[in-house]
Amino acid sequence: MRYMYFRKLLFALSLLAALAGCSRNYSVSPTGITGTLPIPKAPADGGQYGICRISVANLREDPEYEAEMGTQLLMGAVCRVIEKKSYWLKVEAPDGYTAWVTEGSLHPCDASGIMAWKAARRLFVTAAYTPVMSAPGKGGEIVCDAVRGCIVACTGSSGRYWRCRLPDGREGYIARKAACDCREYFSSRNPSGEDIIADAKLYLGVPYLWGGSSGKGLDCSGLSQRVYMDCGILLPRNASQQARVGEDIDISGGWDNLQPGDLVFFGRKRDDGSTRVYHVAIYKGDGEIIQSSKGCVHIASIVRGRGNYYPESGNIVSARRILGSDASGKDFSKIIFNGWYF
Repeated sequence: MRYMYFRKLLFALSLLAALAGCSRNYSVSPTGITGTLPIPKAPADGGQYGICRISVANLREDPEYEAEMGTQLLMGAVCRVIEKKSYWLKVEAPDGYTAWVTEGSLHPCDASGIMAWKAARRLFVTAAYTPVMSAPGKGGEIVCDAVRGCIVACTGSSGRYWRCRLPDGREGYIARKAACDCREYFSSRNPSGEDIIADAKLYLGVPYLWGGSSGKGLDCSGLSQRVYMDCGILLPRNASQQARVGEDIDISGGWDNLQPGDLVFFGRKRDDGSTRVYHVAIYKGDGEIIQSSKGCVHIASIVRGRGNYYPESGNIVSARRILGSDASGKDFSKIIFNGWYF
């Protein structure tokens, strides 16, 4: 009874915070937060929020299909609507990235709708790919598809299936083995370097896609962000941003200080002498990395002379450790304590 009362009180306080329009920019330690953070407030002109209603939505740098793709948003993710042009919406994603998405990709709602979505029991899709069906077992039709990282509401179960509701209200069934309780999943995430590598291996062979951050296609920083999110930690979107979080690792004498799960960054000098980071990979151990490059996600070596040597390895400029670092003040957080999700 006390637990139920506490949950209701926490929900009420969170709802009041959202409706009041909390707009503080939070920097969160992976281990130092004990409460839920509010999402940023909506614009003063009556702007809304949105919840991604399709498995993977492509976000573009300008409001047109021909524009460069900047990132992706997965089903169930919350975003803040900033601007509207025709049927395009400029949105802010949970990682702070702003880009344009077609309005048909989102279910529009206000702050109270977002709080209701976050308060609902939800499922986190763990399967690489799975259909949401109109009925359990054989005979149902496909309602939509889902990939690892999608989030849907849970409304019950039927045999080997979860009964679920999508962000836009559509209902269906998803195999029990393809998803698990969202809160339980993220509450249990305390990843080791081996966990990061095991998750990264799930994406081996996924095609390289500029701006991709899902199992349907990944660029280099999309892979590291996706893997760390699967393991319960939200990283910034781009390699240059990821190169500024966590703990700096001394690689001046080689790779001995690196541990599995560390991020390795590649860069080139600009004319003014500064370094432009253009690539990131996940250190696997024994001189190997997992990266999305040259066609797909694959394992390569940064040790010269090996058969799978990555020729860009001479451009490694830095490495960062996310796990176990003193991350206070850095721009990443545990998902379970992040107000965009809980």
